[in-house]
Amino acid sequence: MGKYYLAERLKNRHTSVGKLILLMPVAAVCLAAWLTMEYFTIDSYNWWYMFLFPGMTAVICAVAGGLDKKMGDRAVLALPVDMGAVWDAKVLYGFRCMGISLLVFLTVTLLTGTGLAQMFQYHFRMNPSVSGQILAVAVLYVTSLWQIPVCLLLQQKLGMFPMLLIHMGSYCLGAVELSLHACFMLLPGGIAARMMCIILKILPNGLTAEPGSLTFSPELLERKGLLAGIVASLLWLALFWFAGRRWFERKTEK
Repeated sequence: MGKYYLAERLKNRHTSVGKLILLMPVAAVCLAAWLTMEYFTIDSYNWWYMFLFPGMTAVICAVAGGLDKKMGDRAVLALPVDMGAVWDAKVLYGFRCMGISLLVFLTVTLLTGTGLAQMFQYHFRMNPSVSGQILAVAVLYVTSLWQIPVCLLLQQKLGMFPMLLIHMGSYCLGAVELSLHACFMLLPGGIAARMMCIILKILPNGLTAEPGSLTFSPELLERKGLLAGIVASLLWLALFWFAGRRWFERKTEK
């Protein structure tokens, strides 16, 4: 498995993926610092996990998954390789890219927040603790892994732009609407936004999760939803990963 993963990294070494996973989180933080300095921290996280992060993930999968597809998968079909392992390597490479982007986002957010507070003596309206932000990023990573096999599968079947539309459309539907209900785990796109309600006290609409805010209800802050969301995300990941793997194996057998 290690050789397959290293081969996937080498294939993507000269693509835009490396720049994308660094520039996108930095752009998200800079945009929040420029436009909403007083609410910098909550807006930085909200804009990231609601729009920029899933969009970046979809583009990464489009680039990484499209390299072999452009050649009709002939580059891998001509070799004596396990096609299931090839799919696994693509998924694992996506996991790596997602993890790096989140670490960059966390680091830049913490450094920028500290710099703004010291230089301009800003007291942010809502500023989660460092430990809270670390927990939020870790949970965001776990609850977002399912996006990798989904986007890879859609890219292989439909192409880049249909995949982007379907993924972002379903994700926004889940994040904006379903995340506010008790059945939030039924659509995986609603899980991460619900987790951020619990950990960072941020609603999907960017408002603070407190009485008086639009769409707020006390149930959104219940800690039991944290375990339910993580477990549901891992189950969705297993389902999508297996489905994509089986489809890829059958496709290459034809």
